[in-house]
Amino acid sequence: MPLRDYQSQINLAKLYEVRAKGGSEQLSPSIEIIGGTADIYVSQTKPVSAPTGMTKIENGAGIVGTFGFQYLPNYLWVAQATGTTTSIVVSGIEAIEAV
Repeated sequence: MPLRDYQSQINLAKLYEVRAKGGSEQLSPSIEIIGGTADIYVSQTKPVSAPTGMTKIENGAGIVGTFGFQYLPNYLWVAQATGTTTSIVVSGIEAIEAV
C-alpha cells in the first residue's frame, strides 16, 4: 500500500531534522518500526556525532510497532536494538536528513 501524503520512510542510523507535517489524519505524530526492535534518540540541538549527545526518548527503547510522540524534538535518530528492521515509517512528521 502506498504511503499517504503525510507519511514518509526513513532509515536507521541517519540523523533527521524533524518538524510537524500538516494534513495528517492522526491525532499526534508517530513512528512505526516494522521488523526487529529499535531505539529512538532525540535532541533539541544538532548533535556533533549522533547518537552521542542525544537522549533516548522516554519509553523509546526496544520499540516495535507504532509509537506516538507527545512532542516533536528538532532531531531524530533511530538505532537497531534487536533483529532486523525492514521499514520505518513516520506519520505527521517531515523528516529531512541533516547534513
